[in-house]
Amino acid sequence: MSEQQATSSAATQHRLGGRYVLREEVGRGGMAVVHRAHDTVLDREVAAKLLHPHLATDPSFLARFRREARAAAALTHPNIVAVHDWGEHEEGAFLILQLVEGVSLRDILRVRGRLTPDETLAVLVPAAAGLQAAHDAGLVHRDIKPENLLIGRDGSVRVTDFGLARAAADATATIGPEVLVGSPHYLAPEAVQGAAVDGRADVYALGILLFECLTGSPPHSGETPFSTALAHVERAVPAPSSLGYELDPALDALVLASTARQPSERTHTAAAFAHTLRAAVGDTPGLLPRVTDVQSTSVPPRPPVDPAAPTPPLGTNGPPPAPGHTVVVPVAEVQTQLVDTPAANDDHPTTPPEPGPPRPPANLASTDAEPRRQPGRRRRRWPWVVLLLTALIGGSALGGYLLWDRVLAPVTPIPSVLGAPGSNATEQLERAGFLPQILDRTVHDLGVPEGHVLTQEPQGDARMGTQVRLVLSAGPRQVMVPEVEGVPADDAVATLAAADLGADVTELHHERVPQGRVIGTDPAPGEEVDEGTEVAVTVSLGPTPIPVPELVGSDLAQARTLVRDAGLELTIAERRYDAAVPVDQVLAQDPAPGGIRYAGDVVEVVVSDGPAPVVLPNVRGERVADAVAELEALGLQVEVERRGGFSAFFNPDRVYDQDPGPGSSRLPGETVLLYAYEP
Repeated sequence: MSEQQATSSAATQHRLGGRYVLREEVGRGGMAVVHRAHDTVLDREVAAKLLHPHLATDPSFLARFRREARAAAALTHPNIVAVHDWGEHEEGAFLILQLVEGVSLRDILRVRGRLTPDETLAVLVPAAAGLQAAHDAGLVHRDIKPENLLIGRDGSVRVTDFGLARAAADATATIGPEVLVGSPHYLAPEAVQGAAVDGRADVYALGILLFECLTGSPPHSGETPFSTALAHVERAVPAPSSLGYELDPALDALVLASTARQPSERTHTAAAFAHTLRAAVGDTPGLLPRVTDVQSTSVPPRPPVDPAAPTPPLGTNGPPPAPGHTVVVPVAEVQTQLVDTPAANDDHPTTPPEPGPPRPPANLASTDAEPRRQPGRRRRRWPWVVLLLTALIGGSALGGYLLWDRVLAPVTPIPSVLGAPGSNATEQLERAGFLPQILDRTVHDLGVPEGHVLTQEPQGDARMGTQVRLVLSAGPRQVMVPEVEGVPADDAVATLAAADLGADVTELHHERVPQGRVIGTDPAPGEEVDEGTEVAVTVSLGPTPIPVPELVGSDLAQARTLVRDAGLELTIAERRYDAAVPVDQVLAQDPAPGGIRYAGDVVEVVVSDGPAPVVLPNVRGERVADAVAELEALGLQVEVERRGGFSAFFNPDRVYDQDPGPGSSRLPGETVLLYAYEP
């Protein structure tokens, strides 16, 4: 029995979760091995994806794997490979997936080269529908590529491998922090730059797939995975017709719209992508490529990937990645990659290649035709020996140079660490293979915080092992706030500017500081601050204006209170008689109500003294009626007391005295008493 048969037989006896009997291995990749399996509970064939054991030691990966598996299992859509179950066994975690009998889009492209627009429509429109369903559920695939689009014998198109790229990106123990996982030929620019991604990153990958289906190859390909991924940031995807293919301009427009480097300018949804693709190709449903044609054609085999193998660094001079490789792209130029199985889908098998006939040695004909050496004739061998030695020495020198130039000290991009903290900058440069040197001198700088990298020399590309000199920022220079209190505002601003400080001027009223002069600053004079600091400068508007209150009609005491509460002073300018106004009531004021005065200013008032007093006339000897009438005409009240006697006989009804007497003063309304004889 062969080793492969023994392995397959042992797998057959192995159960996952007590219900899934493993069958033959059908796929192998950098993160998992896929087996055909039988679900003994539901009696159906499934695909069992067993994650490699080295991933089981990473708690971060496992935690993310569980979350992504739960989310993916909740997706139900005819264009998404269903996740039936997931769990963990003694060697790691596993997923149970719907088994799709068919091939991947990669298998078809490898055999066919490129597809017609109708065939492209038939593959990408269902894939976009599946992605739209996932985006509506809050899931982003992050690793759309031909290997993850499966075409079944039943004519279905399904998207697979939801969640694994996101889980691998969080595998800090097995891969490294701050990395992205994906296939560099299909990564969106925002993913390469380490920004947050949404469904538009999958739309970008659909645009790359559209380009590849129409032309036979993806638009960007570099010497390393890193350079391939970086091309998505640096260069726009060209129109497919620019490669010489006759295509509808609407297809060119869709490729350009769906692969715009700015997500805000990109086709916003997978559904919009599908709608535009239908409009560009036509209303026909499209014809899927024949799966049987692909399965009956030899497809290059997939070499097995050692899951325990170390992750090679990005930027090394290995062969460029074939489309479909899944790599770990560093966010902050961390040059580390993780290469998945090339070209084929992990979940489902492809037809293995038929072994070709043995090829004859290339030099067979020349060997048969070589003339025989004639006996007896000596040949000179030393020129050949010299030539051979020269070739060996030259080859050794060239090999040594190439080893140094390509392996030991290749020319690679120097990570830009400008603005990074010094410790982080040295660590990042060392990881990239360079020798950081932090110079002793520091330079003050407004924009770069203290201890962060201000300058870096050299920049660009250099050989690994090159010394990179870094100058750290000393932060902003400290300056003292000058004394500007009492200074005119313009002079104060100029003084602050001369000290490399800004001025934030506010104005308010002040009772003692004249208008236009500085009341004070914050920070106070003498304090040290960073150069460029905005100093708050308070400038006086002069005393606070006070509106004069309404005083006319108020009594004097009330008027004094109103004026005092307003911060003013009251002065009685005049007192005058007024028969209509009570005593001590304000008759007039200056300034008028509402006029503006300032603290301590005087308000003058005119106050009533009431009615003017009356001088009593002499009514003695007058008849009582006449005396009463005269006094009442003056506004006085009159009372009369009479008496008889001898004098009354001679002066009947005459006033003989009055109280108060003549010439006295009385106010109108007061009473005058008259003494008179009986009539």
